[in-house]
Amino acid sequence: MQLLCGAGVRLSTGGRVDERDRLAAEVVGALTGWTVAVVQFNGMVAARLQVTETGLQCLYELSRHGPSSPGELGRRVGLTSGAASRMVERLQAAGYVRRVPDPHDRRRVVVEPTPETLDRIAGYYRPLTDRLHADLVGVDEAHLASMLAFAAAAQESTEAQIRVLGTPG
Repeated sequence: MQLLCGAGVRLSTGGRVDERDRLAAEVVGALTGWTVAVVQFNGMVAARLQVTETGLQCLYELSRHGPSSPGELGRRVGLTSGAASRMVERLQAAGYVRRVPDPHDRRRVVVEPTPETLDRIAGYYRPLTDRLHADLVGVDEAHLASMLAFAAAAQESTEAQIRVLGTPG
């Protein structure tokens, strides 16, 4: 029995597996395999940076969304405010982030990654990103648009399940 997403093929009406069902199951299974590989890759990058995988997630969120308060950052990665503050302290001590005045409210402080951190992390991800772009060279615009729509829907579905699992009980 497979424990990850993509286990099994759903049957269409009539109790038979049609080609679309089989392909859909293979797509979900392939994405599950890719997700496992990405998690492993992220773990290796985190180890090279000497941060936890959650620390790497924090750096990703800061690079994606820009400067954030420790509390906002913690909410994005599933940390309590206290755990987020400790994470920011560790990342700051390692030289990966700095605290700066909030440009919209000088009474607050936000956290941002240093330019050197972004460059260093990009050095790990650029070769993978380049290979993924090369993998897409022969794909036409219509298929790319479909792939993008599916990836966005898959992300939303996964985030919805994260919220469900994050709910006590």
